[in-house]
Amino acid sequence: MPQVDILWNTTKRTGTTIRKLNGGNLAPCITNANASTDIKKSFEQLNLAFARLHDSPLSNPGCRLVDISHIFPLPHLDENDRRNYDFSYTDDYICNCIKDSNTPIYYRLGESIDHSVRKYKVDPPADVDKWINICSNIIRHYTEGLWDGFNFNIEYWEIWNEPDAKEFKMWRGTLEQFNEFYVKVAKELKKRFPHLKFGGPAHTKFNEINVEFVKYCAANHAPIDFYSYHCYAADPYGWIQETPALVRKLLDENGYTDAEIHLNEWHYFPGEWARLRNDPVYKDHMYNSDMKGLDSAAFLTTVMALWQDTPLDYGAYYTCINTAWGCYATSTNIKTPSWYGLKAFGEIVRYPARLEASSSMKEVTVLAGEDDSGKKAMLISAFQTRPLELVVQCDVPVQQEKCRVLLLDNDHYLSEMEDVEFDGSRIKFSFFANSACALIEIAG
Repeated sequence: MPQVDILWNTTKRTGTTIRKLNGGNLAPCITNANASTDIKKSFEQLNLAFARLHDSPLSNPGCRLVDISHIFPLPHLDENDRRNYDFSYTDDYICNCIKDSNTPIYYRLGESIDHSVRKYKVDPPADVDKWINICSNIIRHYTEGLWDGFNFNIEYWEIWNEPDAKEFKMWRGTLEQFNEFYVKVAKELKKRFPHLKFGGPAHTKFNEINVEFVKYCAANHAPIDFYSYHCYAADPYGWIQETPALVRKLLDENGYTDAEIHLNEWHYFPGEWARLRNDPVYKDHMYNSDMKGLDSAAFLTTVMALWQDTPLDYGAYYTCINTAWGCYATSTNIKTPSWYGLKAFGEIVRYPARLEASSSMKEVTVLAGEDDSGKKAMLISAFQTRPLELVVQCDVPVQQEKCRVLLLDNDHYLSEMEDVEFDGSRIKFSFFANSACALIEIAG
């Protein structure tokens, strides 16, 4: 069995912080149509940076929530009349996340993706000024208590989602029309709510469309507090790691040096999009095996660990509930390896003072930190390595009674290993899967 050597300087801080890049998409459902039991408790255990509210109605069938057309369903009515709004579903949904699951909210202003033939709600708003007023009242309802609302600290407000999506699933206008729309909306909302952050537009990828958007905003002096885009990939070391630096360069060159970078939809996707859409057998296998298995778990922990050395400010995994793209088995409360991978990363961010650590193999990624009490931890991600023996060499002796190794592989669900060898300052153990994750914790 191949051996991988890992060096861990448990007494040497790097001077940097392990950043909480583990945002997610969607909150626990307010209907049990998609779940056998409530998943709020296990959702809270993920320790997510936030829950982005996009596509929320899709996982809550029959519920009118989050989307502008759901909260304000009759656009010809007076937007300043409380009676013309339905906040009920969204109130419960957001409370489900903030109050019951202790997870902050990231609110997308716009519409969910529309897979229908006619694309009912994705036309550019006929009256943009009125649309802005509706958004303003939604913001005030959730942050200023308007109309029996709340005083939640919701910092991020995203304007639309994927205007460049194919087949007009998100925006039936031209990209030029969208850029004009964004500029008008962002300028006015920022003027009304200067203390909040507005951005977007969650492009499907990074290419020339992104460049044109940022340049247009700069030419028209529109605010971009954060720029968001998406990436679905199978290589944790490639494009998903390279784009943050490209986005940073683009924003800086256009005067947005303080703008944050959000990759707020991403997922492990080793398949073919055409087959996923047209082959039911392939679709079922991808959704219930490849995209939620050990490879997926190691992929996502590897990605977020490597992101620590990029300019990315936030990521948001799509999704963190029980959807087909989620981290539970579809429509159930059964945790998949992806859930345990997210849980592992949710644990390492509890040790924010980064410690020096390195691996002798590229495919084995390590991230180590220390908390205020002196407790230390290391996250190890082995992506498609096949079985390995891992030898962790620490800079000081490790007391066995103060150390535990949690493993995620075919036989462990982020559970404590018994077959671990301690030899002075060395910790040695093995796994027997194609991919695996491990979390080592040392008491202070």
